[in-house]
Amino acid sequence: MSDPVATRRVWWTPFTAAMAALLMVLDRGCSLRVRFEDARACMITDFAPGRRAGGTYNGLVKALERQADTVLPLLKADLRRQVQRRLSRLRKRSKRVLLAVDGSKEDLPRTQDHEDVFGIADNGKVPQALMTTIVEVKTGLLWDWRIDRGRGSEKDHLVEMAFDLPANAMLLGDGNFVGFRIWSQLNKADKAFLIRVGGNVHLLTRLWPDAEVRYEGNIVYAWPRNRRNESLLMLRLIKVGRGRKAVYLLTNVLDTKQLFRQEAGVIYRMRWGVELFFRTLKRTLGYAKLQSRAGRRARMELEWALIAMTIMTMMGLDSASRHRIRPERLSPAQLIKTLRTSLFRGSVTNPDKQRIALMCELVSEVKDNYRRVKPKQSRHPPKTKNTPRPLFLKPPKIRRATADERQRAKQHQKMSAA
Repeated sequence: MSDPVATRRVWWTPFTAAMAALLMVLDRGCSLRVRFEDARACMITDFAPGRRAGGTYNGLVKALERQADTVLPLLKADLRRQVQRRLSRLRKRSKRVLLAVDGSKEDLPRTQDHEDVFGIADNGKVPQALMTTIVEVKTGLLWDWRIDRGRGSEKDHLVEMAFDLPANAMLLGDGNFVGFRIWSQLNKADKAFLIRVGGNVHLLTRLWPDAEVRYEGNIVYAWPRNRRNESLLMLRLIKVGRGRKAVYLLTNVLDTKQLFRQEAGVIYRMRWGVELFFRTLKRTLGYAKLQSRAGRRARMELEWALIAMTIMTMMGLDSASRHRIRPERLSPAQLIKTLRTSLFRGSVTNPDKQRIALMCELVSEVKDNYRRVKPKQSRHPPKTKNTPRPLFLKPPKIRRATADERQRAKQHQKMSAA
């Protein structure tokens, strides 16, 4: 497509600008201008023979900013359709698509523009950008994301992304995603969820005794006092573990045959896949701190980094499916290393042979295939003043419904049925 905003002919079209932005993501460890020169040289020699691209880094960034409002929504929608096809393949082997939601913060250079656009978050030192992502836990495939100020709300982001979740998906969330607003939004969207809850959650029991007899298990209700005009939520509380290490999970899957207690514990532990995604983005890919010194440019840098992560993961999954390798065994570090080596090796005389070699290299390096028998931690962990104490989760606060609350629930049910 042509530039949607420019009124004259420009060399940085949406295609060439997007290609340069993706190549710059792979070239880390140097300044933005050096990464731009490497990406431009790679495009001239390998990707766009006979096609001219712009010659300056400022011209590229201005083109990305100018085209962002039109190009990014179209690109995200197309990527989501492609991700949906990959998730449908995973669904054939399991009855649910497990997605985890979590937020993380990116450090920014300490400039006045970053403080105005993103603000200084909870660290109190440098500006930070908040990104909330939804990731497939087994493969690290990114489904959706939001970028906001450092003090933005992860809950608001999840409410926005709730209706766009794929069908037959189960959303896994940590203790940050609690509240009647989030649970009701996911319930309206007909999406299953499994979220950890603690002592900051207030629930009711014995509100509808007949319903509790019909559904086996610990049935609880979420019905805040300031939302009594809305429909209450019937949920199921699952306790996993024993003693002080017990974890309390809340789900809207009421039938125990569809979600066993032991299965819920195994599924929730897979939420760690979203933490591995952040480690890959920040440490393996090198995006622990952004380099752009302007607020809008930093947002573009982070947007294209997440887009590149999605494309790289899809390339690895496609190669794994061709060679009949389980997608969980793909190594993100080896995948990034292979792509960096292939894309920046210089001029190639036979692109077809290079493409075939790249597909073979993408699946040559996989994760270790051994079973760990000891915890993955240091034998001599350092003791400092900032070493946190072991976390012991408190159970949610549950009380029996009063007679007045039961009467109001019956009246509300009759009004809703009418």
